[in-house]
Amino acid sequence: MTRTPKPRRTGAVLLLLIALLLADGGRAEKPALPDAVLNPLAPRAAAPSPALPQAGTPFDLDNYENPLLLFESTNPVPDAPFWNEDLLTPLQPLPEELTESPRELSKEEQRLMALGARVAASIASVRVWDKFGAPLAAGVGSYVNTDGVLLTDAGLLHPEIAERVDYVTLQHADGTSSRIHGFYHVDLVTGIALLQAEEGDTQPLELAPGHDFTSEQAVHVLAVSEKRGLVLASARIQADPALTGLGWLDVRGEDSPGAVGSPVLDEEGRMIALVALAVPLKNWKNFALPVEAAALELRQPRAPLHPLSELPRRPGLREVTNDPAFVEAFRTLEEKRFATALRKLLQLTRRYPRSAECWALLGLNALHLGADSEALNCQRKAVALDPKAGLYWHQLAVARLRAGSGLATAAGEDREALQLAVDQRPDDAQAWLLLAGHLAREGDLKGADDALRRTTLLAPENARAHYLLACVRGQLGDHAGAQLAVRRSLNLASDQAEAWYYQGLLQAHRGEHAEAAKSWQRTVRLQPRHPQAWLNLAHAQRKAGRETEARQAILEHQKVRAQAAR
Repeated sequence: MTRTPKPRRTGAVLLLLIALLLADGGRAEKPALPDAVLNPLAPRAAAPSPALPQAGTPFDLDNYENPLLLFESTNPVPDAPFWNEDLLTPLQPLPEELTESPRELSKEEQRLMALGARVAASIASVRVWDKFGAPLAAGVGSYVNTDGVLLTDAGLLHPEIAERVDYVTLQHADGTSSRIHGFYHVDLVTGIALLQAEEGDTQPLELAPGHDFTSEQAVHVLAVSEKRGLVLASARIQADPALTGLGWLDVRGEDSPGAVGSPVLDEEGRMIALVALAVPLKNWKNFALPVEAAALELRQPRAPLHPLSELPRRPGLREVTNDPAFVEAFRTLEEKRFATALRKLLQLTRRYPRSAECWALLGLNALHLGADSEALNCQRKAVALDPKAGLYWHQLAVARLRAGSGLATAAGEDREALQLAVDQRPDDAQAWLLLAGHLAREGDLKGADDALRRTTLLAPENARAHYLLACVRGQLGDHAGAQLAVRRSLNLASDQAEAWYYQGLLQAHRGEHAEAAKSWQRTVRLQPRHPQAWLNLAHAQRKAGRETEARQAILEHQKVRAQAAR
């Protein structure tokens, strides 16, 4: 979609500061103390090469400008590959495995094939086009009666693209195609879109409202793929119990053929839910809606058929962001009245469930309240609605890092989100810094070094970026580069205890024990409960010939250890 102009606003500027100190992505266990603790001033082996700190690297997100409303809105439109079998040269001779008799299918495989065959004629791939033949949106639809009425998700005909829609095509599982004549009903709140296809003799899917989604259960997600034809994928579905769930269903699975509008089937092949939001991640988690609203709408007298030129044009971005309730909720969040903002934002997301801006704001508010898993759900919905907004990927990654690895999500989601953030917003210094930290923790030091160089070019005054660059350069063996980076970091911000500690490691590695002692003295002055800094200071003082200072440092080390053990 085209870039949407920034809406006019009176009062506060529509910028939000993320006043969030990102927690470490996980803390390593405290390393075992060396044998020298028993005899602290005994001679020691040569100091090892400075290593990357194992406790993780803290990130400072203060003063990060969050231009929440300056974005490019779009619908996810998957690439449409064109396959020409005539261009493929057949293998001669055929491999042996292709000439062998096919194995006998198991009973479960036979059951799934029968299920797929039973519902195949009811499914169609939906593509929305403008007058120039450019794709605007793509998804899946299901016939729900014998007269060619097709049920799909209203997001495929979102008001932001409604003015540009010229025609809609259908591709069926048997390879035939047709068009949509018009629509009866399109509603973003319920997510229901009822369209009229050209064909008048169709095989409908049975809708099964009233399904209980309280506990997780096995389902099938059905889609039409141009590469694979009709795809019936196993998945799990459950109602989202979170405060921000608002009636949505979580859909997970190993395979992800489902698209916006894909039907979710029970074991009998009845449609119990409709995929409404597809999160464009490799490790997928889609969101669906129960079929209650669709079943209710189908029981009503059929509305007149409208041409596609009359598709609803509201609420678009301008209507949402100009809504006084949105302005008030935004202002409340800016004022950090998070409990009040939560109530207002929940009401907004109920009113505008297809607004990426509302979900992103609700996710930020949830983070401030410490509800990390709920923030993660909100940000997933935001990126599903607007996958080209790099800022939302940034916020998803932050929420994923805050939520930690205890959630039943893929460990690589934060990295994937950060990569998408920097791909789409290459000038986002904070996203580059977060990506660098993630790569460093994964052991990809070369990738972390590249990301940090980009960060320091974009934000040369970011002291934490230079500190992390020093750690990475030291681990790569570039001690001169590490010293240069840590000195730059300390020149920018002299109150970083870990930076002074790391500089001491580098100085000790070069044999500059008196200078290392000074660095560790600054460390313990800033962080008096740093046991390893006290221990290193004791050894540095001893090597510098200061026995009294060394004994005093080891006493402080023992005191800090004793306090930590209580």
